[in-house]
Amino acid sequence: MLDGRTLALGLAVFGATFAGGWWLGIGNLASGPRASVAKPVAQEATVGAAVQPAPQASAPQSPARAPVQVAAKPPQGPGLTHEDRLRKPVLILAKAYHKPTCGQDIKFLYVRAATAYAEVLMRSAGCSKFPKCAIGASQLERVWQANRGPLDQPVAEAMASVHAAGGLSDKSFQGDVGRAVRVIAAADFNPGSAPDCVEERASRGTWRVRIRR
Repeated sequence: MLDGRTLALGLAVFGATFAGGWWLGIGNLASGPRASVAKPVAQEATVGAAVQPAPQASAPQSPARAPVQVAAKPPQGPGLTHEDRLRKPVLILAKAYHKPTCGQDIKFLYVRAATAYAEVLMRSAGCSKFPKCAIGASQLERVWQANRGPLDQPVAEAMASVHAAGGLSDKSFQGDVGRAVRVIAAADFNPGSAPDCVEERASRGTWRVRIRR
């Protein structure tokens, strides 16, 4: 049988061993799991930050395209007039207007030819009191666009060139004819002076051209 002294010594050794173990790690069991949980969370946050895709750069925008200019449709109407005697004088006198011969009143002749052509448009629009007409430019424009044909286009271009040359205004025409002429030409009158006249003289069978200022 164990004596009391041996039993007491064994109990003392057991108690010391238990206390040492508790002190070294067994007593930290409550704090141990918390530390072990916190570490994976931190690692997960680090991994998430690494895996998160970088923001994609915005695709370069293509440069804005210039507006496409649609060419004007050629005249499709039946023609304002089929009379060459009304179209040809405008074409011939419009060309002469840019280099008028001194001593010839090209301006007067052109105004008369343009008036005769504009009269057809005004009467087609319902102007019964020519050269007066209460119809506005918008109505004249609608009638012109509906009736002008391929043969009318050169006349309109010739009138526009005369308007750009200068020397004419609404007052150059009787009544409201100037309004109709502007509709046909699709251009306002240039307020500048008319082109200078050119004087021609015959000398030894040749012609000399002199511009008179």
